[in-house]
Amino acid sequence: MSHNLTREEHLAAIKKADREYYELDDPALADEEYDALRRDYIDKYGAEDLNYVPGAATGDFDKFTHPTPVTSLSKWTKGVDDEADLSKKIEELWPVVMQPKFDGLTVVAYPHADGSCRFVTRGLGGRIGEVLPNFISKYEGKGVNNSGFAIRGEVYITPENFAKMNEALLADGIEPMKNMRNAAAGILRRKERSPFVDYLSYVCYEIPGEDITPLAAREIIMSQTAFTATEMVELSAVDTALADIEAFYEKLKQDNDVPIDGIVIKSGQENSLEKFGYTAHHPRNGFAYKALSEKFVTVVRDVIWQMGRRKATPVAIVDPVEIDGTTVTKASLHNAAMIEELGLKIGATVEIHKANEIIPQITRVLEPGTGEITLAVCPSCGEPLEEVNGQQFCNNPACDERIAQDIAFVGGKEVLNIEGLSIETARKMVAYWKKQYAAVKPTYTIIFSFTPDMLATLEGFAEKSAEKLYANIQAASQNVELPRFIKALCLPGIGTDVGKILADEFGSLEKLFQEMDAVPEPQEMLQQINGIGPKTAEMVSSNRFAVAVSELQRHVTIAPYEKQEAPAGDYAGKIFVLTGKMAQPRSYYVELIEKAGGKEAKSVTGKTDYLVIQDVNSTSSKAIKAREVGTKLISPEELVSMMS
Repeated sequence: MSHNLTREEHLAAIKKADREYYELDDPALADEEYDALRRDYIDKYGAEDLNYVPGAATGDFDKFTHPTPVTSLSKWTKGVDDEADLSKKIEELWPVVMQPKFDGLTVVAYPHADGSCRFVTRGLGGRIGEVLPNFISKYEGKGVNNSGFAIRGEVYITPENFAKMNEALLADGIEPMKNMRNAAAGILRRKERSPFVDYLSYVCYEIPGEDITPLAAREIIMSQTAFTATEMVELSAVDTALADIEAFYEKLKQDNDVPIDGIVIKSGQENSLEKFGYTAHHPRNGFAYKALSEKFVTVVRDVIWQMGRRKATPVAIVDPVEIDGTTVTKASLHNAAMIEELGLKIGATVEIHKANEIIPQITRVLEPGTGEITLAVCPSCGEPLEEVNGQQFCNNPACDERIAQDIAFVGGKEVLNIEGLSIETARKMVAYWKKQYAAVKPTYTIIFSFTPDMLATLEGFAEKSAEKLYANIQAASQNVELPRFIKALCLPGIGTDVGKILADEFGSLEKLFQEMDAVPEPQEMLQQINGIGPKTAEMVSSNRFAVAVSELQRHVTIAPYEKQEAPAGDYAGKIFVLTGKMAQPRSYYVELIEKAGGKEAKSVTGKTDYLVIQDVNSTSSKAIKAREVGTKLISPEELVSMMS
């Protein structure tokens, strides 16, 4: 797939795959396809451009510099690498142990004096991680790690708990997660505590920086911490090593208790780190065995489209095929762009792949089909769809499914938290409304107009259950936190983060509207607020936003908002704009500014206090504008000096 790409296109494809996997939870490439893409790039151009870690620290949490780098392992892939090379590696490291390679989020538990822990992600290059604000409940107290050592482990979610979580998400009208590894990371890497955090498991396998044998490390974990230690098996002979590794891997896959993506092989020699040393990126005293993910062949018989809050997602209906003990009849296609890239048509013979996903995905077409796959209209309302970046969106505000999805969204735990308001109930409410009040077009706010008697007419409801849901709706609509109210407006691009930013900045919607009315260009004013981009500013300053607020306020009351006070100091409230290339990543300087109580803005205005620019004598447009409005120009080095 990379043979005809330029170097720039090849690198862009790798970074696109990184973002799809780690940020969007929507991976389009199978694991081995991604590995091949990176391997081809390194063969052609070297590894320098890939000297970064996908899913590194985001800037949202406190940073932590690992005293000992949390390194990854080199890989040996079945069917790709030479088996003689595997035997040579094992013989050199002998004796060796093997353990599962978990497909989760790497977390290091650093102990305090009382045995409680600071839990830190691996982060950038294994050097700078994020301090997680929340962790699995049973590991958050004292006496959890009495070893005195940092303990490295992997956080994952079991298939059983993954299914339970997705059932709960669907019941709340929220799109389910597609990938178990990303689900575990997503649950932990958020400031607010997830209701699913205790669905996670943590298994430990290493003491970073300590040159001891794997079995000795396991004994310390088992005897001096409350953590679960990973299984370790000693290999019996070099000649049978590959067969033993493959048998171990197959057993783990068949048990299907935990998500794994390979087997870790480690030397059992004393002081093996000192003996074997490191490459530029990996320790030499171990490596990871990777099996090519098993592929299955089937035929596409149809493609259906499932409607979410706005997006229509294609799902292939395929001839039944047995995968991991289950009969599969559907395969993910992600979006219309993927259909086009695959050249997929109805009747095509395809290869499908499953690697810890609930729904497999089609990876390539083996024999072409003949039936065209088209989607010109919404599968729910029949209105034309808009295509944006290969994805299909319904823009009809009267679409039944869109309204039902918005109702379920508003009732979800992250918004108004209306217990008992599932997507199925939301659909029944929309159908009832259209039948009983045909002259009044429904919106998601119809939920606040339902009486107990109206709810009792819905299928599956009796008098008591109707009264309970009614009471839950009424209770949830009183004294709503301002950020949640803003999220409940159901407007594109307006979520909890935007709600929190606007709440912190203005304190109330009345103040927001007053300040927007007081300036000729409210969009420009809004964009000076850190975290508000052009599209968000356009939406907030639009009549659509004002109408949505007015409509929701008819049904929902807002609690007084109290902003957490920013740090006091010389730079509290000061506005900084950063521009141009700097010695450190932009996030480094933004973190300094925010810790001092300042704010980052994207463009220079009369309210900007400092323009941070490498050449203070620059004649760039931002520098010229800064001089015109009296903004002080400082270098990044001056900024660091000011904040120290």
